[in-house]
Amino acid sequence: MDQLLEVVNAASSSALVHVPKENAVMKVFRTAVQEAYKDMKSVQSYQIFGMATDNPGVVSCRAGPNGEVVTQDLRRSFDSIPTSDEKVRDLFESHLDPLQPPLPNFEKKQQMFNKVRMYVPDEFRSDPIYDTPNDEEEQKANEAKKARRKASAKKKKVATTAAEAKETTSAPAGGEAGEQESEAAGAKHAKQPRKRARKEK
Repeated sequence: MDQLLEVVNAASSSALVHVPKENAVMKVFRTAVQEAYKDMKSVQSYQIFGMATDNPGVVSCRAGPNGEVVTQDLRRSFDSIPTSDEKVRDLFESHLDPLQPPLPNFEKKQQMFNKVRMYVPDEFRSDPIYDTPNDEEEQKANEAKKARRKASAKKKKVATTAAEAKETTSAPAGGEAGEQESEAAGAKHAKQPRKRARKEK
């Protein structure tokens, strides 16, 4: 139990943190990371990853707790010189663009107003995420919902047609085999009376 409590206390907090819409917290890291580091090879083959502060850019990978440790140096090299700590620090401090808000999802806005807003405390209902959708937004939400259902039905129909075609293709082979077995059984029964007749003579 003490070990469990120690792990829980050492874990990161899962408490919600309010981030204002206009904030300097959320950044786009992709460009800076791609400039300083290479993509990890066979990342889906491993389950455990580790890094050390005294060996920046080098990742240790293992497929399991007892698996062999494989190290990958992800730092990019220019003229055989690995990316310096100063350059990485400069990229992350001065060349990160603010993360832009996602495109409006009118279907989600409709859902938030119709199904979620009623359970939101009064002091938080003024948040724009719970605003009433206008006529144009309602129309776009319904169109998106209709298109999604149509695509799902089409996908299901294609899968059903493929399954039926597979059954139709395999049916003749089974029928021919059954006919051959019936013919063989009939020939066997036809021969048996002749043998008995000879024995009676």
